[in-house]
Amino acid sequence: MNLLQKIKRKMKIEDGSATIEFIGILPLALLLLMIIWQFIVGINGVVVTQSAANEYAKVYSITQNNGEATQAANKILSTTGNYLQNQDVSGSNLGSKEFTAKASANIRLVFLPSEIFGYSTPSIPYSATASSRVIE
Repeated sequence: MNLLQKIKRKMKIEDGSATIEFIGILPLALLLLMIIWQFIVGINGVVVTQSAANEYAKVYSITQNNGEATQAANKILSTTGNYLQNQDVSGSNLGSKEFTAKASANIRLVFLPSEIFGYSTPSIPYSATASSRVIE
């Protein structure tokens, strides 16, 4: 048996190929997991911001007190972690029967290291509105 035949026989043995394939696919799987996690964080940020606008509208429609409504909306926005940064909660047309509540927040990108961006992690601004009527 010559050297070429011995090399061919060794090449047909597939011991360890599953390990090599796993090591090759692992970074892609982790990247996909990070993208899915950021998507979930973004959706949660959107839902919480909309909930804060709805809470402002609900409280203001009952009490007609801008400060109390803002406090209630800020309480909703503060229930999340540090990935949702409250920007503004306000109402428009507050003296009339029909009004509009607006909640604005920044949804921070979770997996981007702040060292790359000069210690300020990029974020996505999002605003939600809710229209309602004053209950008399």
